[in-house]
Amino acid sequence: MADDILMKSEECPPIGCNENARNQLQQFCLLAKSATGVGLLELIKQVLEAPNIYVFGEFLVMPHIKELETGENAKYYNTLNLFAYGTYKQYRQKSEDYLDLTEAMKKKLQHLTIVSLAIRNKCIPYEVLLNELEITHVRHLEDVIIEATYAETLQIIAAF
Repeated sequence: MADDILMKSEECPPIGCNENARNQLQQFCLLAKSATGVGLLELIKQVLEAPNIYVFGEFLVMPHIKELETGENAKYYNTLNLFAYGTYKQYRQKSEDYLDLTEAMKKKLQHLTIVSLAIRNKCIPYEVLLNELEITHVRHLEDVIIEATYAETLQIIAAF
């Protein structure tokens, strides 16, 4: 998933997302370049919760964010890295390494997990999705897939 989602250039935002998402991502990138301390930590949470933002790798190379990789705020870096390259199952297996996710963050990570799986396999069996997303009922899984479609997660990522 990493190379498929990383931006084509060093500047934010990626080509292929809608204008609103592009503007929002550009604003977050500009803020992340200068934010420090508690402001940076709050910005990371905002980025993770933002409904139109589905690319995170470019944030990880920003100097102030890179500094979070070790130390008391490593969970912020780890969570951002998880959204850039990880899956929902990885979050559940080592949740102590990450921030506590809000419902919006969990949904977004589930959507990104579907995209990750779709990049590797064009046809994903329900059994695999149920396992990877740790969902027990097919109807709930279908709801998550529908939400991802309406959120344009699948179309945004397909643009790459």
